[in-house]
Amino acid sequence: MRYSTMVSGPGGRGRAFDARHLDRIYDTAPVRLQRARTRQLLDARPGDRVLDLGCGAGHLTTELAVEVGPDGRVIGLDQQAGMLASAAAKAEARALDNCSLVLADATSLPLGDNVCDRLVAVQVLEYVPDVAGALAEAHRVLAVGGRAVLVDTDWRSCVWHTDDPTRTEAVLHAWESHFVHPHLPAKLSGLAEASGFTSAEVHALPLVETQTQTDTYSLGMAATIERFVERHQPGLADGWREDVRSQALRGTYFFSLTRFAVVLTR
Repeated sequence: MRYSTMVSGPGGRGRAFDARHLDRIYDTAPVRLQRARTRQLLDARPGDRVLDLGCGAGHLTTELAVEVGPDGRVIGLDQQAGMLASAAAKAEARALDNCSLVLADATSLPLGDNVCDRLVAVQVLEYVPDVAGALAEAHRVLAVGGRAVLVDTDWRSCVWHTDDPTRTEAVLHAWESHFVHPHLPAKLSGLAEASGFTSAEVHALPLVETQTQTDTYSLGMAATIERFVERHQPGLADGWREDVRSQALRGTYFFSLTRFAVVLTR
């Protein structure tokens, strides 16, 4: 495993997550299933060279490293050094020596032309101001015939059952300002084709939780959303998280969020 600190340009809007938080919520069953579906769509094969763009804490990076085997290579790229350190720890724990971790930006990739067989970006482009620039870079580094899978969320798809739906709608609307593009999936195929990709297909990746445990994805997100909204609109989220939790106690909990995987061919 190699860990490089190459930096290539400014980052996009910062994410309100840390690596420990991601380790908790990204190891929940619905998120593991979503990663499995993403890997299936990417179809990485032994010997492939794969770029995990915006690799975060390294969950998908290390799973892909196992799939491509010792003859393959996975490059995990992120703009946060703390995320890369967490990814490095995961790679070392699994004794993976076919990972390279790079500190860099999506719009200025420190890679040559046509060097990757596969590229994946999960919940990355929704944070990038220059999506067209990032797609152009993705197109440049992919080999002809290579495949890219871009997964982003449309936050209009979020359903959270609460006793005060008006407040919930206001909280979620305020949360959307955390993203540069909170409704990107509807435009992503067209943007990708304008960047030179020859074909695109879209798959829905729903995430549903009707029961809660200590580390469910949705309760972890509720804590993050509450903190963000309180910083930007004090008082708006007062009582909202308690409303969410009360549904779990009464057995009426329901959360649903749909992400969309856009599968592209170079």
